[in-house]
Formats: sequence, C-alpha cells, structure tokens
Amino acid sequence: MKRYSALKDEKQEFERKLAEMQDTIAGLKSENEQLVKKYEDLKVAKVLSVNDDERKQVKLRINKIVREIDKCIAQLNV
Repeated sequence: MKRYSALKDEKQEFERKLAEMQDTIAGLKSENEQLVKKYEDLKVAKVLSVNDDERKQVKLRINKIVREIDKCIAQLNV
C-alpha cells in the first residue's frame, strides 16, 4: 500500500509538472507568434522607409509583387 501511495503521489507530481510545462509551451508559442509578426512588420517598415532615390525602386518592387499576386489569384481561379 505504501508503494502504491508513493507511486500515486509521484504520478500526481508528474501530472502537475506536465501541466506547468504545457502552460509554458503555450506562452512561448504565443510570444513567438507575436515576435514573428513584429519581425514581419519591421521588414515591411524597412522596405518602405527609403530615401527619394530608392522610392522608385520600391514602387517597382511593390508593383512586381502585386502582379505576382494577381497571377497567383488567376491560377487559383482556373
């Protein structure tokens, strides 16, 4: 009976640790998603924060991206 009780207590402790780790993992996943979004926003901001000389290149790059998106949409509609 003592062995059973000890094993039961050990199981409960493991279950508590598992729940704690799952909470930690969920928190880290959420933080990771926020950081990825922030990183993407920073990449876009960097592209858009250019001087007058690069403005034309950025406009051409955006137009190219829009055309590629339009091609993808057209392919999806086929």
